[in-house]
Amino acid sequence: MSPSRPRKRKRKKKREPEQRQAFDALKQRVKQSPFDVEEVIVEPTGAVRMSEVLSEFVEPYLQDAVTEDDYRKVLTLATMAWNASFLPEEKRGEMITKVMDKGIPGEDAELKASLRKVIDEMVARKKAHFAEYKRDIVDFELTGTGDGYHLTVASTMEEIPD
Repeated sequence: MSPSRPRKRKRKKKREPEQRQAFDALKQRVKQSPFDVEEVIVEPTGAVRMSEVLSEFVEPYLQDAVTEDDYRKVLTLATMAWNASFLPEEKRGEMITKVMDKGIPGEDAELKASLRKVIDEMVARKKAHFAEYKRDIVDFELTGTGDGYHLTVASTMEEIPD
């Protein structure tokens, strides 16, 4: 009779405390959002990680993002452009204008025009290079890691129909 061998256990990948806190904060915000979300699923089996997709999507826009705040601003514009890309063109323009009017105080027409150009560019990039991804981005959390940033993204599971 051969000696019994200890069973190997699969080790679950432990999240760093900062990543866990970021995820928990994001989870709370999503549950309190107007999206009527009851359950937040982390890394669903077989689904692409939208944090990786969003990171790749914003890559060309990060050359001027020096601070964490700059990075957040790029991610905020990218999220708006990403979700707007699913709307028909006339509704897309209305949504972008409405969000910009609400988010940018005053009548800074030059700033709004510059941001609109970037958003339109991002929508075109989404349609040209990321068309296969059809999930809305609900929210994101960005956490500094000391040598970079960790991005956590909450997205819908259902794909947006064409």
